[in-house]
Parts: sequence; C-alpha cells; structure tokens
Amino acid sequence: MTHCVKLAQMTNKDDPWKRHRTLKRVSLLGVVLYLFPTIALAWLGQIDMRSPTMYVLVFGWMIFGLVMLTLWHEVRCPRCGQRFYAKGMEFWQMARECLHCGLPKYADVSTAPEHTSGQ
Repeated sequence: MTHCVKLAQMTNKDDPWKRHRTLKRVSLLGVVLYLFPTIALAWLGQIDMRSPTMYVLVFGWMIFGLVMLTLWHEVRCPRCGQRFYAKGMEFWQMARECLHCGLPKYADVSTAPEHTSGQ
C-alpha cells in the first residue's frame, strides 16, 4: 500500500521532479524516434550519406542535442533552487545528487540537507 501512496505522490501536480522526469522522457524519445531510425536508414542504404537530406538530419540532431543540453543545464534543485547538475564551471549531467545541497535525485524534498560543510 505504501507503494501506491508513493506513486500517487510522484504523479501529483505538485511533483517537484516533474520537469526533470519530462526532460528525461523527451531525451529518450528523441534518441529512440530520431537517432535510431536515421542510423538504421543510413545503414540499410536508404539515405545517401552525402545527400542534402542527410545533412539536414545531422544538423537537426545537433540542434536537438544543443537544446536538450541547455535545458538539462537549467534544471533546478527542488530544495535549494540552484542548478542541479551545474556548479560554477562544472556541469555533470550524470550527477546522482544536487551539486549544491546534496539532495539525491528523485528524493523527498522535505528531507534535511545531508552535508553543509564548505558552503
């Protein structure tokens, strides 16, 4: 029963991790629906690697990647409000916790910070 309560809290409109989950899904969807079919069509010979179509597809993929990186860079921690994955010049998209307050990814926001040394 506690799993049902947690699931209800995760899908609640007040979910502080909603933007993070949405970006994760859009990124995955972009890879599945854009990159894999393009590679498969090129490998099967359906797209000429030197054709204008391929240049447009590659350029579109680069734009998608830049937009997603920018959006991921701007994800805020629900507890401290700082950028979750960025601190100064450091940007670590694979971080499992906030680089500022140490809040674990998808954790309950009401928990107290684990470490405050050096801040």
